Amino acid sequence: MDLNFSLSNLNKKSPYVLESTGMYSFTFVTEQGKKYEVGFIQDLMISDEGVYQFFITTEDEFKTTFDKKIQQTVFVVIEEFFKNEGVVLDYICATDDNRQASRDRMFQQWYAHSLEKEHYCMRNMSVKIDDIDYFSSVIMRKDNPRFEAMNEAIERFIQDFQDKLK
Repeated sequence: MDLNFSLSNLNKKSPYVLESTGMYSFTFVTEQGKKYEVGFIQDLMISDEGVYQFFITTEDEFKTTFDKKIQQTVFVVIEEFFKNEGVVLDYICATDDNRQASRDRMFQQWYAHSLEKEHYCMRNMSVKIDDIDYFSSVIMRKDNPRFEAMNEAIERFIQDFQDKLK
């Protein structure tokens, strides 16, 4: 399943200018000069088709103050992603800088403030392994033609993951 993105639609809604950097990824530069890349990679852990893992990275480690425009830009990209029929988004919050709880809250905020929240289903999972908290979620539209099958696949994935932790 191929994803389709309209760069012009993204840039009409995004406070930062997005540039395509690959098939499913985009970069933008903040007013502070920090460059971000956001995008999606196919994820085969849950299903063979239609599941994509979301990522957001920066090219350097310099600290910035909170920038609501970054959050808005990310939300625009996620909303454009869901214009693709039958897709499922998953994410696992990176743990390398101990900010995984903040990343998880960002997705929780996107979901809570989504204009079309009633159209989405979000499944959250968190586990603690060796004193490290891991956060993950799976989001899909309720009108996804494979909603029931994907829900079952997600349940199997969660159960398998929990079984491995025992």
